[in-house]
Amino acid sequence: MNVYKPVFHFTADKGWINDPNGPIQVNGEYHVFYQHNPYGDEWGTIHWGHAKSKDLAHWERLPLALYPSQERGEEHCFSGCTVLADGSPVIFYTSIGPGERNARTGAQQWIAFGSEDLMRWVKPGINPVLTPQIHGAAVIEEWRDPYVWEMDGAWYMVCGGTHRGKGCAVLYRSPDLLTWEFLGIVADGPEKVWECPNLFQLGNKWVLTYSPDDEDNRVRYKVGSLTNQFRFVEEASGILDYGGREGFYAATTCPDEAGRRLLFSWMPDSARGSSKAISGWSGALTVPRVLSLDEASGRLLIRPVPELRALRGEHGSLQPGWIEGSVELPVQGKALELSVELDLKDAGGSFGMAVLGSPDGQEETLLLIDLAHRTFVLDRSRSSLDPDVHKHALAADLPSNIGGRLKLNVYVDHSTVEVFIQDEIALSARVYPTRPDSVHVRAFAGQGKVFAHAFDGWTMNPCGLGKSLREK
Repeated sequence: MNVYKPVFHFTADKGWINDPNGPIQVNGEYHVFYQHNPYGDEWGTIHWGHAKSKDLAHWERLPLALYPSQERGEEHCFSGCTVLADGSPVIFYTSIGPGERNARTGAQQWIAFGSEDLMRWVKPGINPVLTPQIHGAAVIEEWRDPYVWEMDGAWYMVCGGTHRGKGCAVLYRSPDLLTWEFLGIVADGPEKVWECPNLFQLGNKWVLTYSPDDEDNRVRYKVGSLTNQFRFVEEASGILDYGGREGFYAATTCPDEAGRRLLFSWMPDSARGSSKAISGWSGALTVPRVLSLDEASGRLLIRPVPELRALRGEHGSLQPGWIEGSVELPVQGKALELSVELDLKDAGGSFGMAVLGSPDGQEETLLLIDLAHRTFVLDRSRSSLDPDVHKHALAADLPSNIGGRLKLNVYVDHSTVEVFIQDEIALSARVYPTRPDSVHVRAFAGQGKVFAHAFDGWTMNPCGLGKSLREK
């Protein structure tokens, strides 16, 4: 059913999508690839889908970029990256097949060369470029998701995996993208598998992001430095988004021509549980985000890209003033952007917002700020009347640097909710409201009152998705 399909988040025309792959800006246009099963709304037969945008707000679906080469023993084209080598686009990805080429012990890293417009891709006969044998005596399992960059006249690649029961990121170097040497394990951790690692510089610091396959699946980051032996030295760490597989997983990044570090991630439909609420399609990408570094704390800052303002439609706002009890915002819809700025100096114990609410409150998603316990909670207990979808709450710690004011940005899109707090904390989730009239937004003070300096909302126009994917 399309009642839950987002309109300003990227989705496939039909079929399953998961990890975003290889985002890159070429000649002023942004390209994003993504894991895609064009034949059904469940995971399987993974291809690379493809879309492009001039402004990160309006997207055009393009023909599929990569197909599994069944004649060469390939069943899936797993995640990877895109780089420009001497001006020509190159994809690196993990190739998976049956038997000895299974994902746990037999993954291979393949290369594909692209046309200037990134519309045609050829897998050369030199594949595989890397096999597990490159590790020598080290046993790296669940080895996948190459991320490649150029530095100091050489190419570097980081992949995810597991080593001796610990999730890890492993590092390689090449003079020409074809001949690689293993440099070792750059970082590891207690989670059993690390997926989709990215290693990049912000200012004079190195940042490592990774998606751990563990109980909560929250995408994490580390900030620090690299030793001469290519070992990561951690100085700060955190959670990139508190949603995990309930709304945010398999994050990847790229630089753009303006020098920004852009972040893309997958919004799974895990939260639908056994429900048949969605059929024919599954999965969405988050709104594009910008990563930067807070030099004072060493922590990452995360913001939605300002280009999303181009999608704003009808505007509604509350006048600056005290919020007591419950106040409804004069803008409604299932596709909204909300921006709130609160004064905390004289605030009571809590503040909340309800989105996707029915007029009688039978169905609504609550966004709760508990100042006493310094937590943010996305309460889904009444998000849907469907008994099969996930209803448990998701929580995040409020930023430690909260001063007199708290800034809150929220994006709601039919079955997605993304919350940004103080440009430092993000929490994304999937929800599935069943009622057509679940369009209301309200604010409320749980105890006492809260002064709102700004409370604005906009309906959001569609992101202009067009063109169906070419079938095989």
